[in-house]
Amino acid sequence: MLWIAIFLPELSLQSHCRGALSHLADLPLVLSDGVANRPHVHAANARAREAGITPMMPVVAAQARTAEVIVVPRDPAREEAALTQITLWLTQFTPMTCREPAGASLEVSTTLRLFGGIAAIANRVRTGITSLGFHAVIGIAPTPLGAYLLAQASHYMAGVRMCRESAHLEERLRDIPLALFGWPHEVVQPLAALGLTRVRDLLAQPRAGLKRRFGDAPLQDLDRALGRAPDPRQPLLPPETFSSHMDLLFEIIDAERLTIPICMLVNELQGFLRARGAAVAEIELTLHHSRSQRTPHRFAARQPIRSADDWMRLIRERLTAAPLPEAVTALTLAADKLVAYQAESESWLPTADKRHEQWQTLLARITSRLGVKSVFSVAVREDHRPERAWQEGAVKRSPAAAGNGEVKPRPLLLLTEPKPLVTMSGAPQHHGNLELLAGPERIEAGWWDGHLVARDYFVARNPAQEVCWIFCDYRQEKRWYLQGYFA
Repeated sequence: MLWIAIFLPELSLQSHCRGALSHLADLPLVLSDGVANRPHVHAANARAREAGITPMMPVVAAQARTAEVIVVPRDPAREEAALTQITLWLTQFTPMTCREPAGASLEVSTTLRLFGGIAAIANRVRTGITSLGFHAVIGIAPTPLGAYLLAQASHYMAGVRMCRESAHLEERLRDIPLALFGWPHEVVQPLAALGLTRVRDLLAQPRAGLKRRFGDAPLQDLDRALGRAPDPRQPLLPPETFSSHMDLLFEIIDAERLTIPICMLVNELQGFLRARGAAVAEIELTLHHSRSQRTPHRFAARQPIRSADDWMRLIRERLTAAPLPEAVTALTLAADKLVAYQAESESWLPTADKRHEQWQTLLARITSRLGVKSVFSVAVREDHRPERAWQEGAVKRSPAAAGNGEVKPRPLLLLTEPKPLVTMSGAPQHHGNLELLAGPERIEAGWWDGHLVARDYFVARNPAQEVCWIFCDYRQEKRWYLQGYFA
């Protein structure tokens, strides 16, 4: 077995502030915890630490250090939700993914070839978690607890080496501090008083004496870390639907800045869909405002997709088309209609399916910006009258896939109403004298519905080289009209 463990050293801080971290780099920020009348500092960002603010310091003392410090109350439920979402995202690499106290572990021996080796998986895990708004430290070992200890040690110590072979595991863990096991204070403090601070110190002691004084738990944890005892884990199973919520530290009114936290949520969705082997054709993004007001946005693709980049294109088109109605305080992304994902075979030549996908992507972007009712196809109606010979239809296929019918001299642009033309010596005028190129084509129809037309159509060109479609209505003393323009 081979395990990759991730440790999130700033889980508390980043779960509260990940949507706005880039804007808080120059501001000292701390999370407060403890009793209401005497709160203390639970976590502090880099700028706060530079000002001398440390964990467990009273909040009043931190405010005395710098008047610019921003104090945010800690919300453990938010941290738990963030850790669950990260673990769900990791299930795309292996179904055996488990939560840790401040991270997660995943068994990857069965998926190494699929992702190109341990280095490739570790790099994808690290960069992917960064895209979710978190900083992760990675550990690798044959046991889940050993990998998690190495991940923690890599953050706090220099020169920590990863381990892939069970034979080398004890040697790699010998210098790990016992404090990283997460044992209670009443265990760690007596061990430290005896000079037992590292794994090597514990291994040198008689097991019977340690068990008699400290109980079974420390030795059991040590055996699980070294692979001497089984360490069964319960994997986290992805749910049937996706939903993720993010509270923003500050109100956001700029749509461009809002895309940063939205992109984090969409990356969560992409990892979830990969884990389920699924895709979605519709997602719902809800913008939460003050006073419990909400603005829901439903985004639909022409075919199921799961790429975060594809969904972000649709979301940007919608958000940049109109200003936000109010300042946004939170975001919720949901997808509840999962379908099986159809992967494409790689080809260096553009295939018909690839061209069709690009066409559908373009349609989805236009629809996202203009609305569903603004994008439609033009279908033929059985009627000779040009203004009644078409109707709106659903866009189902690309132009390249449409059938080839009889080619007729019809303009690309038809006017809503025919425009009367001035005549000089009986010749129609439109930005000058019109030269007749083709025609006449007689259309006489409409006697059955009371909209009778009797026209002779011509293709004509004016001095500006515009090719026009005109007709002479011989029912009205041969008056001339402009019907449309050819491309």
